[in-house]
Amino acid sequence: MSVADHAGQGQDGSASRGQLAAIPTLKGGGRRGLRLEHVVMVLGVALLAILVVLPLATLMKSSIWGEDSPTLEHFREALEGRLYLTALWNSLVLGFWTGLFSVVIGVPLAWAVSRTDVPGKKLIKFTASVAYLSPPFLVAIAYVNLFSPNAGLVNVFFRDVAGMPFLTVNVFTMTGLVLVTVLHTFPFVYLLASSALQSVDASYEEAAQILGAGKFRTALLITAPLVAPAILSGVLLAFVNAIALFGSQAIIGLPGRIVTLPTRIYSLFDYPPQYGLASALSLMFVLITVAALFFQRSYLAKRSFVTLGGKGSRPQLITLGPLRWAVLGFCIVIFILAVVLPYGTLLAVSFSKSWGLNFWKGLTLANYRFVLFEYDITRRAIMNSLLLAVLASTIAVLLGSVISWIDLRTKVPGRRLLDYIALVPLGLPGIVMAVALIQFWLALPFALYGTLGILLLAYVGRYIPLGVRAANTALRQIDPSLEESARILGAGWGVTMREITLPLMGPGLFAGWLLVFVPVVQELSASILLFSSSSITLAVAIYNLYETGYTEPVSALALVNMIIIGAAIWLASRVGQGRFGARSEAAAQGA
Repeated sequence: MSVADHAGQGQDGSASRGQLAAIPTLKGGGRRGLRLEHVVMVLGVALLAILVVLPLATLMKSSIWGEDSPTLEHFREALEGRLYLTALWNSLVLGFWTGLFSVVIGVPLAWAVSRTDVPGKKLIKFTASVAYLSPPFLVAIAYVNLFSPNAGLVNVFFRDVAGMPFLTVNVFTMTGLVLVTVLHTFPFVYLLASSALQSVDASYEEAAQILGAGKFRTALLITAPLVAPAILSGVLLAFVNAIALFGSQAIIGLPGRIVTLPTRIYSLFDYPPQYGLASALSLMFVLITVAALFFQRSYLAKRSFVTLGGKGSRPQLITLGPLRWAVLGFCIVIFILAVVLPYGTLLAVSFSKSWGLNFWKGLTLANYRFVLFEYDITRRAIMNSLLLAVLASTIAVLLGSVISWIDLRTKVPGRRLLDYIALVPLGLPGIVMAVALIQFWLALPFALYGTLGILLLAYVGRYIPLGVRAANTALRQIDPSLEESARILGAGWGVTMREITLPLMGPGLFAGWLLVFVPVVQELSASILLFSSSSITLAVAIYNLYETGYTEPVSALALVNMIIIGAAIWLASRVGQGRFGARSEAAAQGA
């Protein structure tokens, strides 16, 4: 008989008073006294405050505090200084065009996969996945090797071999920066739009076609408006990510004298550091994100976007005819731009002695030997990155589980506020989080700056929203009666969480773990301000090597970085699926 069958049944099938009294409810009663769940709750709330609330509060204080008294001088300088206004304008321009072209690429790809008979759908899905996983600064490095004005391989070919200098392309422009950024952000729009297209009630489209609308007109006037919320959410994510990326903006923007907010904030930490001004600029980042979210919600609030009706039906795929080859051609172009060119270039450069038109005549393994065995920073950076990624992912999902449990399983006052606070870092660029942590920890008598500890705090604080969302989704799928049954049978809160709740949440938590692990391994925006020689990460090592001009070793180390990410994801997937799958099944059978 299962736990649910036993749940509190007396001889007459009803719960006995003793058993009911044994249920430790946090929903308005229960026995008094300090218990394990109370300790865990307090620790979870305290950790969330340390990770998010206190650093941001310190950031705000620093932005309005002068040497001895409150002042608005930092904001005045940020809003009146030409250098800072130019950086703000460039960031907004970059975000606007990135969001627009993310829609131009992501929506057609999603529509082709979900609603048409276009061939090569697996290729499209593969392209979106690889583009999302590819660190933007590595893609930027690859495009610099191809299209830098003087030494870019494509430019050298057109200028010196083909005699067509008018075909050369300068990547150190806003156009080049937008291109590199879009190749990372269009998967946001693609994934959300694709999911929404699969959820739309097909009866709306069928009704339009019955009334005489063609399939393309139906897609434009019926389907597209219904998936507008998903598209706008993707645009918002693309916009926020575009203005927040440091690596690509430094690699492509700075040589082209395109200064953005992240690179301008980074420059303020040259000696002597200007913490107050950096804090004011960082808060401008937050205001931009909040404003974008406000406009999105205001637009959606004025319209109805119900996509699921009472009677659903699977939509018929649109037969494109000869046009399907044109759509496939568009998809192949994106595949070439997002996958073939970046990885093909990095691979070719990594095996060349000297990058140029005749690179294939001098292939060598010396670059890999250098970065793996002679460049002593590499091993330290790899170990640091993997250690931080594992710890940050684990802490993020565990803390997310505690916050989600407080939100969904208790009636503690302010529990909704905890969920909102945990989502705040979603709109904070890494460099803003770094500035906040620097301001907070420098004011305390702890030697934390430049250590792995402050990097861990930055990573967990920045990616805690992913852990909270994954845990919240997983916990909502578990019937609370399963936990109550275990408590009735005498299991304490800790045993119930260990044997019932966490195993059933396992697959969802593991998905969240991977969602945190991948961006932590390739994180550069926060790391660039927080690292030291002993705490250097792999992304920072690649960027520093690039700044010194080691073109070929940089490509080798970049590919090592991607191999580590791929291998870690594969290994974690194999281990996680087997372990969590077995524990989840056992917990379900026991319940």
